[in-house]
Amino acid sequence: MDFWTGPVLRTAMILLLLLGAGELLRRGVPGLKGLGIPSCILAGVLGLALGPSAAGLLPFDVSVLESLVYHALAVVFIAVGLQPAEAVAGPVGPGVRSFTFGIPLMQSLQIALGLGLVLLIGAVGVAAPHPGLGALLALGFEQGPGQALAMGAAWEELGLRDGADIGLIMAAMGYGWSIVVGLPLVLWGRKRGLIQPAAPRGVEPRSSETEDASPAGAGALDPFTTQLVLIAGCYLITWLLCRGLFALLGMVEVWGFHFIVGTGVAMAVRPLLARLPGGGPVDGRAMGRISGVTVDLMTTASLAAVQLAVLDANLLPVLLITSLGGLLTLIACLWLASRAFPEAPFEHAVVWFGMSTGTLAMGLALLRIIDPGMRSPAPLGAVLGSAGAAAFSVPTLLLLLPAVMRGWHAGYTWAPAAGVLAALVYAGVLLGLWRVFGALRFRGPPGRLWWRAGA
Repeated sequence: MDFWTGPVLRTAMILLLLLGAGELLRRGVPGLKGLGIPSCILAGVLGLALGPSAAGLLPFDVSVLESLVYHALAVVFIAVGLQPAEAVAGPVGPGVRSFTFGIPLMQSLQIALGLGLVLLIGAVGVAAPHPGLGALLALGFEQGPGQALAMGAAWEELGLRDGADIGLIMAAMGYGWSIVVGLPLVLWGRKRGLIQPAAPRGVEPRSSETEDASPAGAGALDPFTTQLVLIAGCYLITWLLCRGLFALLGMVEVWGFHFIVGTGVAMAVRPLLARLPGGGPVDGRAMGRISGVTVDLMTTASLAAVQLAVLDANLLPVLLITSLGGLLTLIACLWLASRAFPEAPFEHAVVWFGMSTGTLAMGLALLRIIDPGMRSPAPLGAVLGSAGAAAFSVPTLLLLLPAVMRGWHAGYTWAPAAGVLAALVYAGVLLGLWRVFGALRFRGPPGRLWWRAGA
């Protein structure tokens, strides 16, 4: 029947079955569960190995997966933005402030390194690569597969060939660093005695879960359906705003930052919804579940959609950029965390490394190996610090990178070099702000990777 034709249904079923297979692997393979690798990553790796790019056993459509990753990114941010303010409220301690400055600092360093390596490759090669190849290091590692794909696709119109696929490849390489290096990092810290016993918390962080919203009466929509309607409404407004901004500014990058526009829409709509008769319709627990499901689907789809042929065509520059980028991230996380987090510095370093090479979920998965009860201040600091870091990421994401890409496309070959300089200057500014307003202290010998008394 015609109802069974077309790639969308087939791809959706395969994606969900891959998630089930990933969960079975995590539970059934001895020792795999203890490593803390999320099931969605196992599912994505399985999809990559069995999909059209490799064995060709699973007939899913890669374009459908890429579309899902793009839209899922906005759905996650809208769902988080719609949640009641009290669902994410919490104390602002030194760990939160350190993440607020540390996340955009790492992003700036990765941008500077990526663009610098593109310049180096161009100096020794036949032709200079597109600067987007280097900039996608920060987007794939620090921002995750959704934004890497979105911006890579936007830069295709500025000359970056296979930009969306390269973005997914960068994110996949970041996941590899999270696992292959993150797990030994955890074992190294445990062997060195860097893990601190978690003290009982005086006040538990408030949960994002609330009681299920009660139906407004007979015949009312199911509360979960209501949450989907709210997200869809915000996304429709987001699309209209992006269309208007694109028509006004003519910048293709607008479509890559749709999730930022969506977050702003959700946060603007949230207080209006709270004033509706009968109480606000937003259910914090349902929104949390929607965002969790969406992250699982997005992660699996992003890994399964990696095109090995594109990787093969860009193998040497991708390996060089991601290898040095991962090494820089590891060194910076350890050096700065030991000097900027007064409480549980190693736990914070583990979360930060996982976030800076994968996603927040990957960072928390690594942390669970040494902090199964999540009793350290690192999880709360990472979550709240990520929200504060968004404002300090604006100069690099919305100003610096678009200026470099459009300048290079216009024929200004010096644009990547200017981008390196600007990223380093901004990193210095962030270090200064971190030193003044945060807990960063330049202690111990500069050449010592991990500074701690007796460490």
